[in-house]
Amino acid sequence: MPDPADDKATARSRFVNNRRDLDYAERTRQSRAACARLLDTPRLSSADTVAAYWPLGTEPDTRPLLDALLARGTRLLLPVLLDDRDLDWALYVGADTEFVAGGAGTSHPASLVLGVTAVLQADVLIVPALAVTDQGVRLGRGGGSYDRVLERIGHARTVQPWACALLYEHELGTLPPSAVEAHDEPVDAACTATHLAEFGPASRPQDATRGRRG
Repeated sequence: MPDPADDKATARSRFVNNRRDLDYAERTRQSRAACARLLDTPRLSSADTVAAYWPLGTEPDTRPLLDALLARGTRLLLPVLLDDRDLDWALYVGADTEFVAGGAGTSHPASLVLGVTAVLQADVLIVPALAVTDQGVRLGRGGGSYDRVLERIGHARTVQPWACALLYEHELGTLPPSAVEAHDEPVDAACTATHLAEFGPASRPQDATRGRRG
């Protein structure tokens, strides 16, 4: 029987390489269009606090989104990678924010961290992803950081942030089910330059009833 981990590694490598094949101009075009589409959603229009990410490498560039949200007066949180790969959160206030180097090539605001549960204060969570299945299960880079965040949100008894992945066009609905494992967490939506997909409860291998949204 094929090992799902092998399928996942193959899929992850394919999506990483596909991103590298996109030239800078095309990545910029798609990122800006996806951010604009997301900004037009009622979820973002009504959000008081948004937790997002600072782009790393070839990830879709969130900076246009962050700038637009700041102009609206939205409170913004960015992740701080901890030694155990979990994510803490710190405030982002725009151009005046001082950044410091973090683990795994990341950078984050130098301001006081707010705690791993600060994400629960957000109305919206924008997450990085390499791909998302047509049922909303997310493939990350393999560190498990955002799976832990999404699981934490799913177990919260408060109102849960709406979690949306930002993707390039070829990354939505093209992740094979064989690359998904039971611990992979779903998102509520995924946004590309041309499409915003919202998902119901995501089905999982070995546990089709498990999901963050019931």
